[in-house]
Amino acid sequence: MSKHPARSTFFMTLGGKIRCPQCQATSKRTRQQCKAPALKGKSVCRFHGGRSTGPKTPKGRHRCSEVKIVHGEQTSALRTERSYASARLAMLESIGWGLGMMTGPKTPGRKPTSANAACPELVEILKQIRPK
Repeated sequence: MSKHPARSTFFMTLGGKIRCPQCQATSKRTRQQCKAPALKGKSVCRFHGGRSTGPKTPKGRHRCSEVKIVHGEQTSALRTERSYASARLAMLESIGWGLGMMTGPKTPGRKPTSANAACPELVEILKQIRPK
């Protein structure tokens, strides 16, 4: 059984004279479908982004992509720095295991892929410890 009710696709307005598509947006709070008519050629109403066409120029697209990377205290520079720190830590852990300095369970989760850019000197040490 589905959590969401079946979506209505059309409804009649102006006393049954005009057949309109219904907005396909769903409320996060009530999980009910929006009751407004969708805009012509769109699946959502004006309140849910039916009028939006998005950025058209390369400059507008770049500006939009720049804005989307800032969320609260996070910026792309901070995310990159944090990713590199995580990669360095993963490399140090691998070196510790390779030298037999560490025991017990390894750190869970997938390891970062940015290790080569973060710390090339640690990658060289790891290659010397574990030759392929």
